[in-house]
Amino acid sequence: LYFIGGSFGGGLGALALPYDARIKKAHLRVPTFGHHPLRLQCPCNGSGESARRYYVEHPEVIDALKYFDAATAGSRISIPTLGAPALFDPAVPPPGQFSVCNALSDMHILSAGHFDYPTMAEENAVLNQKLTQWFVS
Repeated sequence: LYFIGGSFGGGLGALALPYDARIKKAHLRVPTFGHHPLRLQCPCNGSGESARRYYVEHPEVIDALKYFDAATAGSRISIPTLGAPALFDPAVPPPGQFSVCNALSDMHILSAGHFDYPTMAEENAVLNQKLTQWFVS
């Protein structure tokens, strides 16, 4: 099996990949849930904003979130995994994305995630070509 997940699916993929031996290669695009202590300090317009606001009122939630950190899980991924974090992303803070992808075997950096930008089609074409080669090899 191969796994491809982006955003929420990328974060969940990072959490699952270390524990499912059936998966042989993976791709995580703009993964969320990475490095909660940092992520909870970054305002965003995604679901992370609800978590950040909750954390402000209930800082003890960090004790539970540490068990669901995609960056920690990413460091345990042993299969070839191509990460694609974005330099800018209004929904998923890039520091969290990079904290997941830094532990992976390969990385392809995007200009933006969850956001339309002028070179998006070209960047997606390059990434799609890389993914084709990634999963075929």
